[in-house]
Amino acid sequence: MIKVAKLILYITFFCSIFGRNVTFAESDIPTVRIGIFTRSLSFVPYMVAKSKGWWEEALAPYGATVEYTEFQSLPSINEAFASDRLDVVFEAEAPAIIGRAAGIDIKLKRMASSHIQRMIVQNDPAIKSIKDLRGKKIALLAGSSSHYGVNHLLVQNGLSAKDVEIIDMHPADAKAAFDSKQISAWGIWPPYPEQELLAGNGKTLPKGKYLIQAGVIFRGAFEREHPEVTKDLLKVVRKSQNWIVAHPAEARSLVAKEFNLPLAVIEKAWPTLNFHPKVGRAEIRDLQNKADFLYDSKFVKRRVDVAKELLELQ
Repeated sequence: MIKVAKLILYITFFCSIFGRNVTFAESDIPTVRIGIFTRSLSFVPYMVAKSKGWWEEALAPYGATVEYTEFQSLPSINEAFASDRLDVVFEAEAPAIIGRAAGIDIKLKRMASSHIQRMIVQNDPAIKSIKDLRGKKIALLAGSSSHYGVNHLLVQNGLSAKDVEIIDMHPADAKAAFDSKQISAWGIWPPYPEQELLAGNGKTLPKGKYLIQAGVIFRGAFEREHPEVTKDLLKVVRKSQNWIVAHPAEARSLVAKEFNLPLAVIEKAWPTLNFHPKVGRAEIRDLQNKADFLYDSKFVKRRVDVAKELLELQ
């Protein structure tokens, strides 16, 4: 009994040195799996924290390491969450909603960023407005936030998805199709539109913008079993967001290197990004509108109540 008491005292002593009350459950995390859904400037806070080593720094007191993954498809993310092979992912709102509708136990704990996205179109003098896209081919990633945005723009301008030809394409394939003029328009996130604009390959249209919100999504069981780790990981996100706002030039250079793109591309996209996004009634309504779109368009079989089922902001 005396030895056990001494052991408990030693554990308490060392935990107090590190300034945290680390429980056995909290310390029993060999690896934390963190990922992103494709490359997007929406996930700059993740990239900065990774570059600075802040994820590793936050997990060191728990004796945990970090495993990074860049996912290229939504099914692979949901499969990883469902099989406990993913703990945290940075993704836009639509993929998170689809996962929740499928019964995946996830929570959106913080907004990583938001940005104003514009649809890019060919330098065709006949295309002067969204209405001029009638009968044209538009590429996008089906079921994405960009899909909702394109549909929203069409409806705002008296069109529907039936008035155009929507083509489901991965960003890499869509870029090749746009550059070879096989498609007339492309609904895509930064830095892709800025690449096309600076290359002189395309243009944007008046009143052709919409809001995209990117979140930090946690596996439900992970954040319930490891609340202190979850808090520390969210602190990393806040730290990264604050650093980006305080050091924009350095942040842009870091991201340009990470994307292997000219700095000019990142600088052109930067004004569209907000790394301290507000989450008020309008933003929550926007999230719900996307959930309703996904249900009405039959991308999901169940309508998600975003405020009740997905949001758990800290």
